[in-house]
Amino acid sequence: MIQSLDRGMQALMFLSNRRTAGVTEVAEALGVNKSTAFRILETLMASNMAAQDKATAKYKLGPGILQLSERLIKNLDIIALAKPYMIRLTERTGESSHLCMLSNDSAVVIEQIMADSRLAVHARVGNVEPVHCSSVGKCLLAYSDEALRESILSRITYERYTDRTITDTDALRRQLDDIKDKGYALDDGEISDDITCIAAPVRNYIGDVIYSVGISGPKGRIREKEIDTLAGHVIETADKLSEQLGYSE
Repeated sequence: MIQSLDRGMQALMFLSNRRTAGVTEVAEALGVNKSTAFRILETLMASNMAAQDKATAKYKLGPGILQLSERLIKNLDIIALAKPYMIRLTERTGESSHLCMLSNDSAVVIEQIMADSRLAVHARVGNVEPVHCSSVGKCLLAYSDEALRESILSRITYERYTDRTITDTDALRRQLDDIKDKGYALDDGEISDDITCIAAPVRNYIGDVIYSVGISGPKGRIREKEIDTLAGHVIETADKLSEQLGYSE
């Protein structure tokens, strides 16, 4: 390991946990003397990874960090990132998993892992799911910013698919609040009488929910496995994907 590079990385991590820090604080955190800490900080400043507040002479992260973040985000391939986690989710639950995003007031399937079991539910990539009664759609809607959510709510036609389909805005609003309380969305026979689906939100690096990941299976089999248990696996997968996208609570 290159010691100078390691110390530079330690300095960046230290600064990332503080608004500003003096050279003495950095030196103590790295276990080096002040002159060494000063040279490290000067090197980081030369590449815009650190900056100095002229008024206090303290140091903070520099704009170069943002440039690196933007390049990382542009290069992220959500499907490639998600696939191993979705495979694991399908293995753990025994049900097909899918990843969706919001587009034109609907949830669109962008990836699917089919379960290797009898009566596996198949949601083709490119399928469009209604936001008022699909688990992935309700999940995306629940975690949308208020302006977008209200705009979509004003345009929903509330097509009825089964006797359990939500058909009015007030009922949907109550479910959206419940989804945010529980951390997951449920479609229990709302699109198809015999199918139950569970979905959880996937956040990007600033905390916006831009994807939802879920599982689908025959209602009887899902209930035998217990919805809360399966929901825990789905939430765990969504949280891991969020971490891969840079989200940290």
